[in-house]
Amino acid sequence: MDILTHTVSGLAAGSVLANMTPADVPVCKKWRIMIAGAVGGAFPDMDAISLWSRFDATIGRWFGLEHSGSVIYSGKFWYSHHAFFHSVVAALAVGWLAVCLPSVLRRMTRRKTSFGLFPKSCKPVYFGFVAGWLAHLLGDCITPASTWGGVRMFWPLPVYVGGWGNVWWWNNYDLFLIITLCFLLNLAWMTATAPSGKRRIRAVPAAIALITFLWLAVQVKSRQTDYAYEGHATRYRQLEEASKKEQQRILGTGMYRWMEKLDNKLPFYF
Repeated sequence: MDILTHTVSGLAAGSVLANMTPADVPVCKKWRIMIAGAVGGAFPDMDAISLWSRFDATIGRWFGLEHSGSVIYSGKFWYSHHAFFHSVVAALAVGWLAVCLPSVLRRMTRRKTSFGLFPKSCKPVYFGFVAGWLAHLLGDCITPASTWGGVRMFWPLPVYVGGWGNVWWWNNYDLFLIITLCFLLNLAWMTATAPSGKRRIRAVPAAIALITFLWLAVQVKSRQTDYAYEGHATRYRQLEEASKKEQQRILGTGMYRWMEKLDNKLPFYF
């Protein structure tokens, strides 16, 4: 799945959790939850850094790596793409390092005698980060197996999950629009209920999340092309074109052309 859809899926997951918080939680804190979700949604693809043109001359040399970046990227080392950083353990660990550790260190420097590893004030943001990360893992499960066979979701177990090939790596404009709508609906609900100061009806964001998930499942299963492959794709260009034609069929020519123009303006695949 492309990085933009991953980021927006994390943002949408964070918006659901932000709407689940009590009404007295400040709006700025709710935005922190959503932003944490977006960061968590994008972060797992940090392991794709092995494709960086200067990876071998910098990181590879610093750590004395035996293999080149391209081999690492497509391999099954713990630091390969779709490996450790695409696991639940990484979500929990990196989330704690990014969200909770700074607060813990501040409390230690202030010599507070009582503090936990999970400060209460950090928990909503932490859960937002983890939710965004897990949304990323689910998004990658429906892409092709390629050389990995899915994502190593339960690292350190040597088991790869997903790789079903229901959708292509990118050109999934319909899924992007559905996820964006989920975020906008949650944002609208948050804005509408913020001035009241009343207890939020948590069933509303939960219903939005459920409907979004079911809608995405229907869209994913309605693809007319099987994108599943293992190893290196021999029909890469054909599958790429098939994914574009599929989007034109789903969205209609007008909406597809508009999304394609947006895609072409971005400096990365979408």
